Amino acid sequence: MVIAMIVMRILHVGLGVFWAGALIFAALFLEPSVRAAGPEGGKVMQALLQRGFLNIMPVVAFLTIVSGIGMYSVVDPSFRMWMFSGFHFALAFGGLVSIVAFVIGVFVMRPTVLKAGALAQAAAQVPEGPGREAQMAEAQRLRRRAAVLGRVVAGLLSVTVLAMAVARYV
Repeated sequence: MVIAMIVMRILHVGLGVFWAGALIFAALFLEPSVRAAGPEGGKVMQALLQRGFLNIMPVVAFLTIVSGIGMYSVVDPSFRMWMFSGFHFALAFGGLVSIVAFVIGVFVMRPTVLKAGALAQAAAQVPEGPGREAQMAEAQRLRRRAAVLGRVVAGLLSVTVLAMAVARYV
Protein backbone atom coordinates (compact mmCIF):
# COMPACT_ATOMS: atom_id res chain seq x y z
CA MET A 1 0.00 0.00 0.00
CA VAL A 2 2.91 2.36 0.70
CA ILE A 3 4.24 1.98 -2.85
CA ALA A 4 0.75 2.68 -4.27
CA MET A 5 0.47 5.85 -2.14
CA ILE A 6 3.90 7.01 -3.28
CA VAL A 7 3.01 6.45 -6.93
CA MET A 8 -0.37 8.19 -6.52
CA ARG A 9 1.24 11.11 -4.71
CA ILE A 10 3.93 11.52 -7.38
CA LEU A 11 1.24 11.46 -10.09
CA HIS A 12 -1.07 13.77 -8.16
CA VAL A 13 1.49 16.40 -7.23
CA GLY A 14 3.51 16.25 -10.44
CA LEU A 15 0.53 16.32 -12.80
CA GLY A 16 -1.35 18.78 -10.58
CA VAL A 17 1.55 21.23 -10.69
CA PHE A 18 1.64 20.88 -14.48
CA TRP A 19 -2.15 21.28 -14.85
CA ALA A 20 -2.54 24.27 -12.55
CA GLY A 21 0.71 25.91 -13.64
CA ALA A 22 -0.02 25.58 -17.35
CA LEU A 23 -3.53 26.98 -17.06
CA ILE A 24 -2.56 29.81 -14.73
CA PHE A 25 0.31 30.73 -17.08
CA ALA A 26 -2.00 30.55 -20.10
CA ALA A 27 -4.70 32.70 -18.48
CA LEU A 28 -2.41 35.35 -17.00
CA PHE A 29 0.38 35.60 -19.56
CA LEU A 30 -0.08 33.60 -22.76
CA GLU A 31 -3.64 34.60 -23.73
CA PRO A 32 -3.14 38.34 -23.13
CA SER A 33 0.14 38.23 -25.06
CA VAL A 34 -1.43 36.36 -27.97
CA ARG A 35 -4.31 38.85 -28.02
CA ALA A 36 -1.88 41.80 -27.98
CA ALA A 37 0.07 40.29 -30.89
CA GLY A 38 -3.03 40.47 -33.09
CA PRO A 39 -3.10 38.23 -36.17
CA GLU A 40 0.41 36.96 -35.44
CA GLY A 41 -0.83 35.68 -32.08
CA GLY A 42 -3.20 33.38 -33.92
CA LYS A 43 -0.18 31.55 -35.30
CA VAL A 44 1.05 30.90 -31.78
CA MET A 45 -2.33 29.49 -30.78
CA GLN A 46 -2.42 27.29 -33.89
CA ALA A 47 1.03 25.94 -33.06
CA LEU A 48 -0.06 25.24 -29.49
CA LEU A 49 -3.12 23.37 -30.73
CA GLN A 50 -1.05 21.40 -33.24
CA ARG A 51 1.23 20.29 -30.42
CA GLY A 52 -1.80 18.76 -28.71
CA PHE A 53 -2.18 21.14 -25.76
CA LEU A 54 -5.97 20.78 -25.72
CA ASN A 55 -5.67 17.00 -25.94
CA ILE A 56 -3.00 16.60 -23.28
CA MET A 57 -4.51 18.87 -20.64
CA PRO A 58 -7.74 16.87 -20.11
CA VAL A 59 -5.70 13.68 -19.67
CA VAL A 60 -3.36 15.38 -17.19
CA ALA A 61 -6.33 16.84 -15.30
CA PHE A 62 -8.17 13.50 -15.23
CA LEU A 63 -5.11 11.62 -13.92
CA THR A 64 -4.57 14.32 -11.29
CA ILE A 65 -8.15 13.97 -10.08
CA VAL A 66 -8.17 10.16 -10.16
CA SER A 67 -4.89 9.93 -8.24
CA GLY A 68 -6.23 12.44 -5.69
CA ILE A 69 -9.40 10.43 -5.20
CA GLY A 70 -7.27 7.30 -4.87
CA MET A 71 -5.16 8.86 -2.11
CA TYR A 72 -8.21 10.28 -0.34
CA SER A 73 -9.92 6.87 -0.40
CA VAL A 74 -6.93 5.40 1.44
CA VAL A 75 -6.98 7.98 4.24
CA ASP A 76 -10.80 8.15 4.39
CA PRO A 77 -12.43 5.01 2.93
CA SER A 78 -15.92 6.16 3.99
CA PHE A 79 -15.54 9.58 2.31
CA ARG A 80 -17.23 11.09 5.39
CA MET A 81 -14.30 12.44 7.39
CA TRP A 82 -14.59 15.82 5.67
CA MET A 83 -17.47 16.54 8.05
CA PHE A 84 -15.32 16.06 11.14
CA SER A 85 -11.81 17.16 10.28
CA GLY A 86 -10.43 20.44 8.92
CA PHE A 87 -7.70 18.49 7.12
CA HIS A 88 -10.18 16.25 5.33
CA PHE A 89 -12.51 19.17 4.64
CA ALA A 90 -9.70 21.15 2.97
CA LEU A 91 -8.75 18.15 0.83
CA ALA A 92 -12.36 17.43 -0.11
CA PHE A 93 -13.04 21.11 -0.86
CA GLY A 94 -9.92 21.38 -3.02
CA GLY A 95 -10.84 18.18 -4.82
CA LEU A 96 -14.39 19.35 -5.48
CA VAL A 97 -13.16 22.70 -6.82
CA SER A 98 -10.71 20.89 -9.11
CA ILE A 99 -13.53 18.73 -10.47
CA VAL A 100 -15.55 21.88 -11.23
CA ALA A 101 -12.47 23.33 -12.99
CA PHE A 102 -12.11 20.08 -14.97
CA VAL A 103 -15.75 20.10 -16.08
CA ILE A 104 -15.62 23.76 -17.17
CA GLY A 105 -12.27 23.29 -18.87
CA VAL A 106 -13.09 20.10 -20.76
CA PHE A 107 -16.76 20.54 -21.55
CA VAL A 108 -17.05 24.32 -22.03
CA MET A 109 -13.67 25.99 -22.57
CA ARG A 110 -12.04 23.36 -24.81
CA PRO A 111 -14.93 23.17 -27.31
CA THR A 112 -15.09 26.98 -27.39
CA VAL A 113 -11.39 27.23 -28.26
CA LEU A 114 -11.68 24.52 -30.91
CA LYS A 115 -14.73 26.16 -32.47
CA ALA A 116 -13.02 29.58 -32.51
CA GLY A 117 -9.97 28.07 -34.22
CA ALA A 118 -12.07 26.25 -36.80
CA LEU A 119 -14.06 29.40 -37.55
CA ALA A 120 -10.92 31.49 -37.96
CA GLN A 121 -9.41 28.91 -40.32
CA ALA A 122 -12.62 28.72 -42.34
CA ALA A 123 -12.82 32.51 -42.52
CA ALA A 124 -9.30 32.64 -43.94
CA GLN A 125 -10.57 30.66 -46.95
CA VAL A 126 -13.52 33.01 -47.58
CA PRO A 127 -12.97 36.01 -49.88
CA GLU A 128 -12.98 39.48 -48.32
CA GLY A 129 -16.45 40.72 -47.57
CA PRO A 130 -19.31 40.60 -45.09
CA GLY A 131 -19.31 36.80 -44.83
CA ARG A 132 -15.68 36.69 -43.82
CA GLU A 133 -16.09 39.60 -41.41
CA ALA A 134 -19.04 37.86 -39.76
CA GLN A 135 -17.05 34.64 -39.30
CA MET A 136 -14.06 36.53 -37.90
CA ALA A 137 -16.33 38.46 -35.51
CA GLU A 138 -17.82 35.19 -34.26
CA ALA A 139 -14.34 33.69 -33.84
CA GLN A 140 -13.31 36.76 -31.82
CA ARG A 141 -16.41 36.47 -29.63
CA LEU A 142 -15.60 32.83 -28.96
CA ARG A 143 -11.96 33.69 -28.17
CA ARG A 144 -13.09 36.30 -25.63
CA ARG A 145 -15.43 33.72 -24.06
CA ALA A 146 -12.60 31.17 -23.92
CA ALA A 147 -10.33 33.77 -22.30
CA VAL A 148 -12.90 34.44 -19.57
CA LEU A 149 -13.40 30.71 -19.05
CA GLY A 150 -9.62 30.28 -18.89
CA ARG A 151 -9.40 32.86 -16.11
CA VAL A 152 -12.24 31.12 -14.25
CA VAL A 153 -10.52 27.72 -14.52
CA ALA A 154 -7.17 29.26 -13.49
CA GLY A 155 -8.87 30.86 -10.48
CA LEU A 156 -10.51 27.59 -9.47
CA LEU A 157 -7.21 25.75 -9.77
CA SER A 158 -5.54 28.44 -7.66
CA VAL A 159 -8.16 27.83 -4.96
CA THR A 160 -7.52 24.10 -5.27
CA VAL A 161 -3.76 24.52 -4.90
CA LEU A 162 -4.22 26.75 -1.85
CA ALA A 163 -6.67 24.32 -0.22
CA MET A 164 -4.26 21.42 -0.72
CA ALA A 165 -1.31 23.47 0.49
CA VAL A 166 -2.93 24.47 3.77
CA ALA A 167 -4.91 21.27 4.46
CA ARG A 168 -2.40 19.98 6.97
CA TYR A 169 -2.72 23.15 9.05
CA VAL A 170 -6.51 23.49 9.09
